[in-house]
Amino acid sequence: MTPVKFNEKEIREINEIIAEISKVIKPKSEIGARSKATLTALLASAKAKKPSYFKCKREYSDAIVNHFTKEKGVVKSKFSMSTQDTVFVI
Repeated sequence: MTPVKFNEKEIREINEIIAEISKVIKPKSEIGARSKATLTALLASAKAKKPSYFKCKREYSDAIVNHFTKEKGVVKSKFSMSTQDTVFVI
């Protein structure tokens, strides 16, 4: 699979979202991407903690989740899917 290349503006937008997410990440947090409506229903049935949501462009969600899982060692949530409009932290 070829890595996605982002232009300077897109990288700046991704970094802004990463900075916001970094404020709420804790050592035992999980990160993922999923539409807010679907995730709310899944978490209600799983009786999971309340997540923090971060809006992003669909093209950015994989890059953001991968940054935290590979670079920061955060666990990827089992509810995560690729190319979603919302990144969440549980």
